Amino acid sequence: MNRVIESKSGLIQERANIDSSYSNIVKVSLRKWRGDSIEVLADSLRMANHPENIEKWACSSVTLFRQLDVSLEVAINDLHYFRNMIGEVIGAEAIVKELSLSTFSDLLSLFHTGVDRAIHRMTIAYSHPHSASISAELSIPIVKVTNSIAILPLIGDIDASRSKDLMERALTKGSELGLHYLIIDLSGVTLVDTMVADQLFKVVAALKLAGIQAVLTGIRPEIAQTMVNLGIVITHIPTFASLHTALIHLQKRKSIHK
Repeated sequence: MNRVIESKSGLIQERANIDSSYSNIVKVSLRKWRGDSIEVLADSLRMANHPENIEKWACSSVTLFRQLDVSLEVAINDLHYFRNMIGEVIGAEAIVKELSLSTFSDLLSLFHTGVDRAIHRMTIAYSHPHSASISAELSIPIVKVTNSIAILPLIGDIDASRSKDLMERALTKGSELGLHYLIIDLSGVTLVDTMVADQLFKVVAALKLAGIQAVLTGIRPEIAQTMVNLGIVITHIPTFASLHTALIHLQKRKSIHK
């Protein structure tokens, strides 16, 4: 997306303001890396983006940070910042171009998939004692799409540790944003068994106590079949086939109650 590339210089400068303790060569190297990273993330917004580009970028990033003797935490914090700021750019562009909710949700999904893939590849390639905990926060992105609705796209496995992070972040961010609804998109989750379902139910229950209605989307047919076979019942949670149908339903519901 052109607007993302246009915002590159400002985003790079904003992050450069925290580099005062580094040598000039490290500052210059980080500046170039940030520019390359923004372009890689912007590329994820194109339908024809290639996963191998992220793979190459992740490997070269790991090599660079090792050579500079800079912690992976710096890279992860930068990606966290870029995720938030580029997400705002996407939202602003969606309003200007009057994109449909469906197109907007597709763009968000592409973008967050790209960011998650980047984080995943970097944390695998870089041996760092804190990489798992750093990655956990960033793999739970909460994106506000209206004044009262946000999306939480989940990717990968959900274990007890990640569930705890999920609950804490969902409650903290949900209250901070003043949400009424949180759409939890499961299209990127690899498995939903009884343990995973139990963890999700706990998150949903905690959100309800905080006054936030959780909505599930993106349960793939094979996942649904597994849940049925295991006797997992989710009739107490609003569920939709896709993200955009959930958004449309909630928008209509808001209009009715105005």
